[in-house]
Amino acid sequence: MTETNAYSYVEAAAISDMGKVRGNNEDSYLCAPEAGCYAVADGMGGGDAGEVASATVVECLKKAVESTALDSPGCRKYAIQQSLHKANGTIVRYRDSHDFKSMGSTVVMLVLNPWNADEPFVCHVGDSRLYCFRDGEMFCITRDHSMGNEMKSKGIKDAISDKVAKALTRVIGGSGLLVPEWQKIAMCPNDLFLICSDGILVLPDEEIEQVIKEKKEPQTIVEELKTRVLAAGAPDNLTAICIRAANELPLPEEVDKYDREESDLLLKVAEERKDYGAN
Repeated sequence: MTETNAYSYVEAAAISDMGKVRGNNEDSYLCAPEAGCYAVADGMGGGDAGEVASATVVECLKKAVESTALDSPGCRKYAIQQSLHKANGTIVRYRDSHDFKSMGSTVVMLVLNPWNADEPFVCHVGDSRLYCFRDGEMFCITRDHSMGNEMKSKGIKDAISDKVAKALTRVIGGSGLLVPEWQKIAMCPNDLFLICSDGILVLPDEEIEQVIKEKKEPQTIVEELKTRVLAAGAPDNLTAICIRAANELPLPEEVDKYDREESDLLLKVAEERKDYGAN
């Protein structure tokens, strides 16, 4: 495979809009078809430069995926993990130097596997989401890093307010400690993936699923989602990327045993090493 067609088995479309209430757009996104990566970052902080935070995340991520476009899965994961630590440290230093009270960003990404199209990776921090539409049904792949979900996972059933339940427990730029969540997932022919900031989620999942069923094409899906979110009042910035897999995926690459062992090692240590931090 050549650098220009390694990931040509997917097509994608994206939209981003300020919405009807916010004064600026703090969302950023990355569509890097030749590097096999699609991501949405939702900046937070209001007047405290949330747009700078999300742009920092996307800038660091872009460099990582472009420099490892055809490298092993392990090498790509390691580079991405380090890029997020670098973004985290950059945002923390920027926040502190400007005396901002709060500044940070979520991120959610789909990273295509250069060795096996059937097994892409998902990485996320915060409450931006990735959905998959397969065989006529939509399901959410990511799980929000929120106080409500953390309490549920620990079996705590105490009633809490909606505001507390939605409070994020993981954010890029929140502190010196960053723990991105990784998953290896399946990609099947004709799958549709939707990556979005929470501004899209003014629409219920059932309505998003209906749009995907009716529109079917990535460009018309994101345009219809934008139209419906704006019609619903669009209280937040909204960003969405829709990715569709081809009806036939390339066969897995034949990989040398030692290259695979090296990749597998990097897949394991990627989440343990932190070369770029807040200090």
